[in-house]
Amino acid sequence: MEVYRISKCAYINDLSGTGARLYGGRWNSPGHSIVYTAGSRALSALEVLVHIPLKNIVQDFCIATIHIPDNIAIKVLTKYDLPSGWQSLAPDPQSQGIGDEWIDTAKYAVLRIPSVIIADESNYLINPLHPDAASITVSNTQPFVFDQRLKK
Repeated sequence: MEVYRISKCAYINDLSGTGARLYGGRWNSPGHSIVYTAGSRALSALEVLVHIPLKNIVQDFCIATIHIPDNIAIKVLTKYDLPSGWQSLAPDPQSQGIGDEWIDTAKYAVLRIPSVIIADESNYLINPLHPDAASITVSNTQPFVFDQRLKK
């Protein structure tokens, strides 16, 4: 399976989850490493745009295609498995607790979870500390330019 991640080009090959560990995110509290990826290039772009207004984006982004081998078990959560409020604008402790528990139990290297932006699309979270994560690799990177018409 291939998933996608957009970040500053300097960090595009980094699958350590350092940013999420330092600052936290929707599905993790600070101190828990996660690599956030999306099931499509378009969703990956939307996930960046909801966090950084296009007017503030310097065109120094790259997109990574990340290969998750078929033999890696993936934990799947649907929107029906999540507590009310999981789609709130800001991350809440309940959602962060779901990701923290998934990381701490270390049963799965990957968690498929609905996107807050499009609940019928999926994000794939990678636990970089799980032993199986060593076989998850960046298979391709290339520059990514956000279309300036999105500013309108």
